Amino acid sequence: MPRLDKEQNIPRYLAITDILQEEIKDKYQPGARLPSENELCSRFRVNRYVVRQALARLVQVGLIRSSQGIGYFVSEKPIDIKYTITPVTQYSEIIRQSGRVPGAELLTQQILLAPPDVAAALHLSGAEKVYRLEIRRNADEVYLTYSITWLPARFFPDFLHHTASFRSLYDILQQVYGVHPLRMSSILRAIFPTAREALALDISPGTPLLQIESIVRDEQNRYIEYTIAKYRGDLCRVSIQFATDA
Repeated sequence: MPRLDKEQNIPRYLAITDILQEEIKDKYQPGARLPSENELCSRFRVNRYVVRQALARLVQVGLIRSSQGIGYFVSEKPIDIKYTITPVTQYSEIIRQSGRVPGAELLTQQILLAPPDVAAALHLSGAEKVYRLEIRRNADEVYLTYSITWLPARFFPDFLHHTASFRSLYDILQQVYGVHPLRMSSILRAIFPTAREALALDISPGTPLLQIESIVRDEQNRYIEYTIAKYRGDLCRVSIQFATDA
């Protein structure tokens, strides 16, 4: 049986999480019930608080689900999203292709003068206004991404009038403005979340994120979007699809 090594500088709840994660992969079928909190406390010789931390972490990454008053069960489909970057990548479509239900929330929205870095990314003058959108996206109601998106106001007049029932940014751009976004470039970087990002994604500050900074154009080669998106590194894998000659 795996043991907890007290000499290692690893929080005990994380050590238990690692052990249970391996056992879920090797020994448990989807829908199987895990041992009770009391049984896990006895097995690992820790208190209930430590066990609950470990179980909460497994819930957080989508490996198990909690049924109040009954116990913890192995998830039928552990979340593991393969996010492929192409010129026409759309979050909602990728999530649907993975067999899950996409969702999005517009947390805040503003119109303001373009900050210098945003103006540079979108080739705007310093006096131009932009929309700033703070968006949280999920799959099967598990939070996956936190994004800040900037749109030039002159290309999307009255944009904020169309966000009351926000579900998909690109649905609005395509259906209301007839714009079909094409990704020009993306820069990938591994980071840890800020306090606000950790709160928004309901994760611990130590959860790794993959930051994808993207610039998007339309068919007229107008720079229409600048986004910095933070993806949960424990639930998402990102690949890049290169163009090939026919």
